[in-house]
Amino acid sequence: MADVNNARLGSRLRSLRTRHFSQAITQRQLSQALGLSGALVSSWESGVAVPPEERLASYALLFCTQRSLEGDQVRLVPEQTLTEDEEGDRERLFDELRELRARIQEAPPAEDRAAGALGGQFLYYPDDQPVTILCTPLSSRQLDYTDEKANRGELYPAAQYATNLTHPNFVRNLYNADIDALLELVGHVRAENPRAEVSWLTYDRVSSADQLTGHLILLGGVDADLFEVPIGSVNVLEILRDRLENPVRMEWDEDGVEFDGEVQVMLDDEGRPTSDPAEMAKVESHRPTWEVGKDDERERAWKKGAPQLTSDVALIQRTPNPFNPGVSATRFGGMFSRGTYGAVRAFTDARFRSRNGAWVENYLDPEDFWMLVRVPVIAGTTMTPDLGRSSSRIRTS
Repeated sequence: MADVNNARLGSRLRSLRTRHFSQAITQRQLSQALGLSGALVSSWESGVAVPPEERLASYALLFCTQRSLEGDQVRLVPEQTLTEDEEGDRERLFDELRELRARIQEAPPAEDRAAGALGGQFLYYPDDQPVTILCTPLSSRQLDYTDEKANRGELYPAAQYATNLTHPNFVRNLYNADIDALLELVGHVRAENPRAEVSWLTYDRVSSADQLTGHLILLGGVDADLFEVPIGSVNVLEILRDRLENPVRMEWDEDGVEFDGEVQVMLDDEGRPTSDPAEMAKVESHRPTWEVGKDDERERAWKKGAPQLTSDVALIQRTPNPFNPGVSATRFGGMFSRGTYGAVRAFTDARFRSRNGAWVENYLDPEDFWMLVRVPVIAGTTMTPDLGRSSSRIRTS
């Protein structure tokens, strides 16, 4: 079948990009080196489209020599500079890719574009690799938990149910700070990928890096030290923070008020986003918005002990999994749980997921991007952001 052969060529192109060299390169780096759009490279790797033969020649030229990685960006080296060994590697690789392409030309056309059981693509994983959802745990402060209170039996019942593994009413997901987003994701990902194993756990329950080698979906506050890692556990938070590079960070005000903070985009001295704090010359700040009132110095209205959120700022990111570059890591994180839930809904809500997925495919590198979005909250309901509207997008990579 043509779609099977498309997948074989696409898989080989993706393998070249992620595994051929000693370090993986991103779709953006590859598309810039070849003078193409990231969406086009993505369509070839996913098997949706077939590259022309001259583009396969460019692939062969780029991947025949490690010198393509020299300098400050991935590039095509001049053909006349190839050594004899490099020229031989180029010819063999070009022949291999042309053969894979020829099989597609000989096969009957595929009927359907690769998509999940619900017709989506962003949260569809055609390789059927396991999907692990990492969730942020509630902090001791949020649970009003101390060992002394626990030992004296002074915890509120819900805190006992969340923290006491031996309690008859123990519910492990009460410990999860983003349970709404988790429920939304688990149902959608399982429906979209019926053959994939889907599991979830909080960051502090990771005991081995082997748990993290499938597709990852990260929920919530991965930018903050929200807990102490138990002895013997993997400090996955630190690893992910170091390796999932983007220029976005979350900063909380020093006044100690739980609701006071902002999302910052780090900028270099030329105003370009940078993921390296050493290059940061200034920051671009984005804050949640609140119902106006006179109950505090920020002129916010409070009800039942909390200000009333009208929109949150959320991060959506996709990048190769740092524990296994052949699969993906996806992040959904808001300043508050409202933002995390809204970011997830952008790709699960049946009314918006197709067009939001198409927007990412058309305007970003769907395998390597980050974006800040604004998630509206109206009458206590978290609304789904429409990425096609400029008012929903704050910043994109």
